[in-house]
Amino acid sequence: MERFRQRYGIALTKKKLQEIILMLMAWEAVFAFSYLGYIELPAISTTTLHILVIVAAMMLGAQGSVPVVCVFVVTSMWIGTYSLSQLDRVFSPFASGMPLGSIMLVFARVLFAAGAGWLFDLYFRKPRRYVYLGIAGIAAASTLLHGLCVFAALYCSFPMLRQMILENLFSYPIFRDWLSYVLAIIACCGIHWVLTRKSVKNRLSQLCDCPPAMQESGNRKQLIYSETVAVVVGILCILFLRKAIFKELYLQGIDVSENLHQNITAFLLQTLVALLALFSVVSVLIQWIYEYYTAQRIRMNKKLMEQRMKSSVDVLTGVFSRLAYHECLEQYADSVPTDLTVFLMDINGLKGVNDALGHEAGDELICGAAQCISPRRWGIGGKSSASVGMSSWCWVK
Repeated sequence: MERFRQRYGIALTKKKLQEIILMLMAWEAVFAFSYLGYIELPAISTTTLHILVIVAAMMLGAQGSVPVVCVFVVTSMWIGTYSLSQLDRVFSPFASGMPLGSIMLVFARVLFAAGAGWLFDLYFRKPRRYVYLGIAGIAAASTLLHGLCVFAALYCSFPMLRQMILENLFSYPIFRDWLSYVLAIIACCGIHWVLTRKSVKNRLSQLCDCPPAMQESGNRKQLIYSETVAVVVGILCILFLRKAIFKELYLQGIDVSENLHQNITAFLLQTLVALLALFSVVSVLIQWIYEYYTAQRIRMNKKLMEQRMKSSVDVLTGVFSRLAYHECLEQYADSVPTDLTVFLMDINGLKGVNDALGHEAGDELICGAAQCISPRRWGIGGKSSASVGMSSWCWVK
């Protein structure tokens, strides 16, 4: 939190920090289980799952990048378990045939996330003149670091792949894929540009300054309930859809093997997880919008109350002003109490005092007279005393 404040001038609360990390983790799940994570074009095939890890490292350091890379690791295991590609299957301890090697790949990716966070920490340790060039360089270096960590773990943990790795190391897409580097640079520079905008900083600061009681006003509990309902409904939909798919395949005369059966089920579950992750992102954004506008309303009401108090109190004497006097009388417009008492008081000779002794002496006389009619001074049940003119007061009981 302190690092984010020093870098962007925004004092994040612990709750907001957790929500930002949660959103990055949710987006990582959405990327992993959709075409956003694996872009396949006629001439380009690239993975983008490491980009959110680098963005989290730039914003929050290892504190943000490590949780995001954990989602990266888990989703890679899941996809590798049901994939037909041998390179994907090595990431799954259940399908690679060498569980320890797959676990080494997990540590390699965690090392990449921590290393990216350390690089950004080192760069932002002091102000930089060409900050975007540095961010672009570190984003590209972190992308290369990801490839080096993964292939180092592959080389150490899978002996049967060593010769192939040495012969074709820099021909793999993870090194030659220029789009992966470009997307990482654009993402990091774009996020940094947005967070350094004055309007964005002001809004985020106001969001973080909202009262804690308002943040904990049951919204989190409602979010948990809604997510639980969404999970239950999603599972029911998947069971129905799965049954309908297999029935249609049977009617078409297609023999459903055990592998196809598992792959279709896994695909449906991946879709459910992606939708739930997207639902979590939208829920957090809606909560932020609610908190921001509620804080704005509270701040505006407070300013209006302060302005009203200033307009209702006479600056010189400290008693209520003519405006407050009229508002007090309006309370009795419909029905006048039988014990209502109102009397007026006026200072005679105030002009002579001002002419002879000066306006400061006249102001002192006015303040003394105002204190004389103050209900606090007499200790009686007077409701208010108000200044209704330069030297005239009204006392209402």
